[in-house]
Amino acid sequence: MLKTMREGGAYFIKGVMVVVVLTFLGTIFVVWGMKSTPGEMMRRGVIATVGDVEITQEEYQQALRRQIDMYKQLFGDRLDEKMLESLNVKRAVADRLIRRQIVLRYAAQRGLEVGTEEVVDSIRQIPAFAGKEGFTRQRYLDVLKANRLTPAWFETQVRLDLTERKVEDLVRESVKVSETELREAFRQARRKLTVEVVQLPAGEDGKKLADQITVARAKEVPLAAAAKDAGASVKTIGPFSMAVPPQDIPDPQPFLQAASILKVGETSPLVAGAKASYLLRLVSQEDPSPEEFEKERATFQLQFLGMKREMVLADWLREVGKTVAVRLEMEGL
Repeated sequence: MLKTMREGGAYFIKGVMVVVVLTFLGTIFVVWGMKSTPGEMMRRGVIATVGDVEITQEEYQQALRRQIDMYKQLFGDRLDEKMLESLNVKRAVADRLIRRQIVLRYAAQRGLEVGTEEVVDSIRQIPAFAGKEGFTRQRYLDVLKANRLTPAWFETQVRLDLTERKVEDLVRESVKVSETELREAFRQARRKLTVEVVQLPAGEDGKKLADQITVARAKEVPLAAAAKDAGASVKTIGPFSMAVPPQDIPDPQPFLQAASILKVGETSPLVAGAKASYLLRLVSQEDPSPEEFEKERATFQLQFLGMKREMVLADWLREVGKTVAVRLEMEGL
């Protein structure tokens, strides 16, 4: 909420307060090990419980409306029910509310608190409350009133936001990257790969052809010959890096994942994509030079550290989530 208000004060003043939902592209959810209890919670107007804390249907609907409003700002007329379904927005909102309660519970158990001065300082930095002379209490009250919010409610939300951020920042800041790890990550990301690719149909048809080719490969038949016998063809692609996937591959993500773990001369098992299936053989790889590493070190280190911190945070949330009973009423979403 604070980030949204700081970066989009005008939007907030219009009367829409966005709840920022931190999810990875592709909608990756933390699995809490939750149990669904159809009907029982919904009769009480509750969509989820985290320990003894209830997340109400009203709270969920408010968060859902705010998230949809944010997507409307991002996508405009392109946003429709089909896009919302593909974004899995309903589950994302529920997951975000559950995640927040888990983090707040952890903070409470360890006595991690946010002081009044921190709350005041954060509010004073929000552009929506600043006039020509900076923050004024009257403008603060006017903006809240225009959005039908009370100072007490808003300040409580700010305190909770800051508490959640404090806990998550403690986890993130504990993550470090060694020199060896950084160099290996750079090598993996920047090395140039050349592969032989057999592109097959998606689904069962592709699987049958892949099985036929794999049997032939086990008899040391070259990939091109095995593919030809199965009615397919091999093409050579590369060199390319993990950062820039080949343009003529319909499903670049599974393709890159498979290519990244192959050794030179090794053939992958069937790589199943939504639009096609593949068999890959790594022909060659060329590592980046020491000069390339030194040139890109600073930028790459920031990017890699940020990515590693988010991955560690996601793992930490999963582990903490296992320590509390989480129940979600799926029928309420």
